[in-house]
Amino acid sequence: MRFSVLGPLALHVDDHPITLTGTKPRLLLAVLLLSPGRTVATSRLVDGLWPDAPPASAVRNLRTYVHRLRQALDRGGDSADRLVHDGAGYHLRVDEDELDLLRFRRLTDDARRAARGDRPEVAAELFDQAVELWGGPPLEDLADPGTDLGATVTALREQHREITTELFDLRLRLRQPARVIPSLRRMVAEEPLDERRQAQLVTALTLEGRVAEALAVYQQARRGIVDELGVDPGPTLQGALQAALDGDSAEVRPPSGWPAVLGAGPAAPPGPPPSPQALPMKPPSLVGRDTTASQLRTIAEGIADPAGADEHAGVVLVSGAPGVGKSSFSVSSGYDLADLFPDGQLFVSFDSSDETPRGSGELIRELLVELGVPLADVSEDIRERSAALRCALAGRRLLLIIDDVHCAQQVRPLLPGAGRSLVLINSRQRLLDLDVGWRLTLGALDRADAVELLATIAGERRVREQPEVFGRIAAACDLLPLALRIVGSRLVTQPDVALPGFAAHLEDEENRLSELAVGDISVRGSLSVSYQALDVDARRALRALARAGSFITPASAVEILRLPRQQANRMVEHLVQHNLLLPVDSDDPGQHFHLPELLRLFARECVDAHGRPLPAT
Repeated sequence: MRFSVLGPLALHVDDHPITLTGTKPRLLLAVLLLSPGRTVATSRLVDGLWPDAPPASAVRNLRTYVHRLRQALDRGGDSADRLVHDGAGYHLRVDEDELDLLRFRRLTDDARRAARGDRPEVAAELFDQAVELWGGPPLEDLADPGTDLGATVTALREQHREITTELFDLRLRLRQPARVIPSLRRMVAEEPLDERRQAQLVTALTLEGRVAEALAVYQQARRGIVDELGVDPGPTLQGALQAALDGDSAEVRPPSGWPAVLGAGPAAPPGPPPSPQALPMKPPSLVGRDTTASQLRTIAEGIADPAGADEHAGVVLVSGAPGVGKSSFSVSSGYDLADLFPDGQLFVSFDSSDETPRGSGELIRELLVELGVPLADVSEDIRERSAALRCALAGRRLLLIIDDVHCAQQVRPLLPGAGRSLVLINSRQRLLDLDVGWRLTLGALDRADAVELLATIAGERRVREQPEVFGRIAAACDLLPLALRIVGSRLVTQPDVALPGFAAHLEDEENRLSELAVGDISVRGSLSVSYQALDVDARRALRALARAGSFITPASAVEILRLPRQQANRMVEHLVQHNLLLPVDSDDPGQHFHLPELLRLFARECVDAHGRPLPAT
């Protein structure tokens, strides 16, 4: 059996089509085929079939459509275990030679390996075979694929665009312009503002000796760009023009950033794309995160594996309460995973020096420049910037860390589509409305790891001499990495301090938050950021819970907050999403939540002597 998604959705057995009628069964098959070899969760299938508003009977209807799809597969003589339900969702088993998408990915991987090995002829032939698999836009016969499926289709189209660009560059390098000119003419007619395609056409015509036509193509392209955008062409297209003007000379300059495809002698191999190493300084020590780091390593290996079936970027959300060390964990992991992502490691942050976070467009511009795009070529339109970033990342194995994310809407324009890149998103919130592949939640350390972290900073000898005192200090820090690092740094500068007295002073609730500060870093400041992100009702609820104690149940929340049960439950859920209330395991029936001790002290500070809320500063 053969399945096709690179063009109209189709099933064939021995070149005979198998009919699958009905919009919903076809959508179901499309969603399953775009996640080959993986179980697709029932909830995702429901969203794919009913992107606007699923009916109450959606799961029951889904089973009906699964049955109809199985009937179609049976008509093709397929085995009963092709489409299976494994508890979490449905899994459609397809081999590489049965699905055009998997063959396309294998061919492009092989082509890029050949190109990296300086075998351009082999690479070009493999790229040609990959492009020939496309019978049109992906799933072009599905009228309304919905947001999720539509995003995947868009990513595939961008991947196809990137592949054809690489193919045309290789053909020009091999001095085979006649093989690409017809396709380039069609493409520039469809997208006259695409300067890269226009530059390739100008270069191809120049190589064919048709310089007058090359100059005419440039002039027509320039008029369109000036009329539509009000700017002159960028350096890529202007470089192609200069090469055309120099076409009669022995030494011809290629367009800026291109391999040398013109002039006498064999063409030089193209220079590699930039591989930026732009991570911040690696944290000196990462303690107590071995299990989570191992999980992330396993995820990263699956994403970066060239033999993997799913060539889409992987997104991992790293969330946790303020001060647990999300940024330190991600940056340290970025260094440890660099071997899997040889095309570079990047870091951007929404944090700014003032109260207003940086905008998504600003971060995209920063990333494009890091990836080698001239600043003058970066569009002012955020949608165009986002598309340019996806194209720049397509086909690369690159690690990107996005720090201090406040909401899903903020980060979506930065996320790549095609390729084998890994994105780590750091957020104080759980971002339940952001579609990610994996969620890693960091918490406070256990006591032994907390003491070990103090030892790495303050000195192992001091810890060995007074382990019980350092245990008290770690407990007073609520086992929070930020607080432990602050205290450890302070102890380094006080080698003769009486440690029992230091611990007793830190254990005093009146002193604790004031003591947990060094330089411009403080626990109070970190907690304040999360507090200020809450609305007025959530701040009021947090202060009320802080006065009541550290452990909360749904029943006690109703009493403490003096709200109807449903409203109290929603408020507790809201604080959990902000990682300010933490779910805890308990032998007692029902849910239990923990309010971290340092956060409890901070929230109690936010009320004056008359019980009125104070602004957090």
